Amino acid sequence: MEQRKIMWTYALVSMMITICISGFGRMAYGILMPFMRDSLSLSYQQAGMLGTSTAIGYLVMVLLVGIMASKWGSKPLVVIGLVLLAGGCLILFTVESFVTSLVGMVILGVGTAFGYTPLVNIVVGWFPNNRGLMIGLLLSGMGLGTLIASLLTPIFNAWFYSEGWRYLWLLFGIVSIITTLIAFRILKDPPVPLRKGGKRNESLFREVYFQKGVLLVAVIYGLVGFAYLIPQSFFFSYILEEGVDENIAGNVMALGGLMSIISGPVWGAISDKIGRKFSLCMTIFLGALSILMPVLLPVFTAFLLSQTLWGFTFVGMLSLIQALSTEQTHQSYAPIALGYVTIFFAGGQILGPGLGGLLTDKLGGISAALWLCVGLLAAALLLSTRLSASAAEQYEEAVPQVPSR
Repeated sequence: MEQRKIMWTYALVSMMITICISGFGRMAYGILMPFMRDSLSLSYQQAGMLGTSTAIGYLVMVLLVGIMASKWGSKPLVVIGLVLLAGGCLILFTVESFVTSLVGMVILGVGTAFGYTPLVNIVVGWFPNNRGLMIGLLLSGMGLGTLIASLLTPIFNAWFYSEGWRYLWLLFGIVSIITTLIAFRILKDPPVPLRKGGKRNESLFREVYFQKGVLLVAVIYGLVGFAYLIPQSFFFSYILEEGVDENIAGNVMALGGLMSIISGPVWGAISDKIGRKFSLCMTIFLGALSILMPVLLPVFTAFLLSQTLWGFTFVGMLSLIQALSTEQTHQSYAPIALGYVTIFFAGGQILGPGLGGLLTDKLGGISAALWLCVGLLAAALLLSTRLSASAAEQYEEAVPQVPSR
């Protein structure tokens, strides 16, 4: 009972952290960007560069952070990530130019990289039997952070007019500082289990970069990354092209967003019971089906079912793949493995919207891009059937106990 209580304490603190580092640090900019652009007189190109700079800051650091976590522990990196995030938010509160905005956005990206991967290592290290649920809860924090930013933006604009975005960044910074103090007080680094036979130190290339299980998960993650931004980028326009009212279409998309908040924890908990491989195959199949329905039958009912099912599955895919990546190698290499497969995911994200737009232009409609999404998910499903049992069986089976305070 005591360990269960501690697990939910860790879950709550971890969700607070991901609300900050993923919701505020990565997703909120898309909501605040129009108001920042008008206030700072930025071009659309400059506004786009600010968003890209956060992604670049994250990508440059994510693999390195995994290596650092395996050497020096995860908790210090989570705290550093939150401090960087708070600093980036406070810089954005004070900016008056594109250059200083760029600095703040890069710091946000670096802070996100420092915070997320080590946090995953902490929760899967302490709670390996519930890793699916715990990672799902982390990803739900991203959705909650986005929802909070969406709800607060019109309120702050009403209070502070054209400067409302500044005070939202200030609020995000203050919340991040408070979360830093809570994380420093609550979180502890988990012990690293020994391999059966007592070996711990192995070649990083053999254990992660060239390990077959990790590579397979990485390719699947890359295909999902390639696929999932296509409907995220084009589905709203597809609904509008089929004659649905703009407000109704917005409500349909919002329904998908709300479903995505529960997707990660639900599928994570299911996978802890029935297995990661089967659960992943289910989410990918249902996700592909959700995109295929409105392509074959472009009517409102299909749009509604599509977004409900897509929202309920795609975050589940991400949480299951992240959990799988940490299971393919020794626990000491788990953050490196997660950082490594994330590079593939990010590469897919870069390719997806561009190729989807090209197909839309060349083949005469958004349905061509959605067919590409279905094909990529089908390939990911095929590869997912080849996943084998996790490497966890190579380690000592004792589950660590979080020390009581």
